[in-house]
Amino acid sequence: MKANLTPTSINPCQFGDWRFDPEDGQLTSNYKQVRLQPRLAKLLAILVANVDTLLSRDELIAILWRDKSVNDEALSRCIAELRSALGDKSNAPIYIETIPKKGYRFIHPLEVKSVAIISPPATNINTFQHPSSIFSPIFFLLLLLASLAIAYSLYSVESTDSVVNKRIIEDKQVLKNALLSAKRITADTALEHQPEISHQGDKVAFSVAKNNRMIVKIINSDGKLLHEIEDNHYHLYSATFAPNDQSLLIAGIKQGNCLVLRYQLPSLTKEEITPCTAANTSGLFDFSPDGNSFAYVAQSKNSNETAIWRYNLKTKQQTQITKPTKLNVFDTRPKYSANGKQLAFTRGSHSIRNIYLTSLTNSANSPNTLESVITLAKPITKTRGFISSFSWLANSQQLIYDSNELGDRNLWLVDIETNKQELLGARDAKYPSLNTNNSRLVFQEVRYNANLWQVELNAKALPDKIIESIKYNNFPAFSPNGKQIAFVSNRQGKSAIWLYSTESKTQTKLLAVPTLDLLSPSWSNDGQRLIISSRGPDGYRCFQLDLKTLQHEIISAIKTPHYGCVYSPIGDIFAIAKQPSEISRLLKLNTLGEVVALTQFGVARVQVTNTDKLIYSLSTEDGLYSMNFNGQDRKTILKNFNHKLDENWTVQGNFLYYPKLTDKKGIWRKNLSTGEEEFVTKELPSAIGLTITINPEHSKMVFSRTDNRVSDVYLATMDETSKE
Repeated sequence: MKANLTPTSINPCQFGDWRFDPEDGQLTSNYKQVRLQPRLAKLLAILVANVDTLLSRDELIAILWRDKSVNDEALSRCIAELRSALGDKSNAPIYIETIPKKGYRFIHPLEVKSVAIISPPATNINTFQHPSSIFSPIFFLLLLLASLAIAYSLYSVESTDSVVNKRIIEDKQVLKNALLSAKRITADTALEHQPEISHQGDKVAFSVAKNNRMIVKIINSDGKLLHEIEDNHYHLYSATFAPNDQSLLIAGIKQGNCLVLRYQLPSLTKEEITPCTAANTSGLFDFSPDGNSFAYVAQSKNSNETAIWRYNLKTKQQTQITKPTKLNVFDTRPKYSANGKQLAFTRGSHSIRNIYLTSLTNSANSPNTLESVITLAKPITKTRGFISSFSWLANSQQLIYDSNELGDRNLWLVDIETNKQELLGARDAKYPSLNTNNSRLVFQEVRYNANLWQVELNAKALPDKIIESIKYNNFPAFSPNGKQIAFVSNRQGKSAIWLYSTESKTQTKLLAVPTLDLLSPSWSNDGQRLIISSRGPDGYRCFQLDLKTLQHEIISAIKTPHYGCVYSPIGDIFAIAKQPSEISRLLKLNTLGEVVALTQFGVARVQVTNTDKLIYSLSTEDGLYSMNFNGQDRKTILKNFNHKLDENWTVQGNFLYYPKLTDKKGIWRKNLSTGEEEFVTKELPSAIGLTITINPEHSKMVFSRTDNRVSDVYLATMDETSKE
């Protein structure tokens, strides 16, 4: 059957739960409405016009992008976006089937029909009447005037909302179309990081490793190298162009200390300006639109809080302009709006970050700048995901940002007036950066996978890969009998709990909750239950999963948010408080349902031995420690253990397994009864999350290792074809 790639007209049609009108790209079901952007609507129209017909990738690219040169990824992104709108899945398709290395086929039967427009029923004015003796003509006149006032008010609100929504939809469509045809401008094996576009849009700066040191490269829009900035004393991060593109700020990092450096272009002469703080991997600077000052990240002078400061380049005056108000919360990634009246930044912890906004206009002449700005800070996003970076649109009303709210990291659009958020797409994208007139956008695309490996301890055998996927597999945990391994995988979006059989070599998904990331499974002593940490809209909570019934329930007895839960041999539950305004105390829920705080200091992780001991680590201090189940008899187990390796130790029975990076590098084992230590394997984990587990016989270690990580910079151009 010959494909019809240029259907002259397609009637509204229905397939499954969806009604599709190709004229305006409207998808309607009984539950929601979706208006597809033009290219996606065109793609769906072609697919439904060719039901059960294989359409090649080349044919679809040719008709969707005409003479414009794009790669296969642009079509793949379109298909992924269309599937997302339809609620379809590539591994179990209902509508769109992928034929590997060939193309796509629409597989659901169609029912062509007219789209009925259903109007609300007319109101019968005679259905309810009041006795005329009660209501005078004056009353009806007042009622009429009040009704008109209310109607006008509602009309005004609806009109304003309509204008805002129209602006969001238009900007979203332009950005989304541009993302579909974004081109890769770096294509080597290096991991490019923190791309930032110049204000003119003709240059891109980013950090990259060279000779074991981070440097900054500047390329043009075709990927040609223009400048390479390196320093023998510093690792260089967070390159940020001045408004005239003639200089840029760079963070110099040395042994944990941060210094703001300014480089002139093209001479690359360097000037040291002021200390800063690198709280995480987000950007640290932004120039004010007039170029006379810049916002940067630094610690408060009288506390350890990390906040946003302003540095005046003429007077060299430094002013703190934000103030985090909760423990374990810090501010970073400052960004001025195009009109210079507002400053946005990210605020949160190392797990959850949101965008906040503060107005600068009311504080310019205030004698107490700090206090006046603090009162204006408000959240623009309210997610339980992690936002690493964002960029203002030229209208000073919208922001484009990255977030892992849906599991995979995507780009989103948010309006600061309504806080309305819209998904743009661009799977695996981070660090969006727009030039001044919004004609170009750059972003970093990171693709990675981590797999689970098994190695024999005290042997020279090489490790074997036992669990793999295209995403992350981590948090492994051997069952008490050693025949199963519970682990976490985000291969289908949000992190879910999976189970691997060491006998059949098969893996099965146990539990997934659409709104939650599930983490850190831990076994009960009898192997009948798992206790699982979760991260979602209500913060951190732990669940218990019955492995016979597969029913799960929240641990409601612990009222405060918590995570890192483990069982004791007798059924007690230990958890770590995870409330942003509180210290991460160690909590105990005993078998009587009573909750007791075992510490008044912050704990990072906790594990249980089979001799009624808790092994724990601290959030910011080196060392591993022990206490009994009542929080007493505290001792130091490993004094010099580096807290930066905190996710790479575990307890099995009465033995502690931990990594060493000096002397004989690898995993070591310490007998907690005798204090004896021995080397067990040279294999080291290399992934995020908890990474190792030991079988009960102490003969095998399963560990998580990042096997593939690719990072490139993409350039999206908002030209006329983006507005189709």
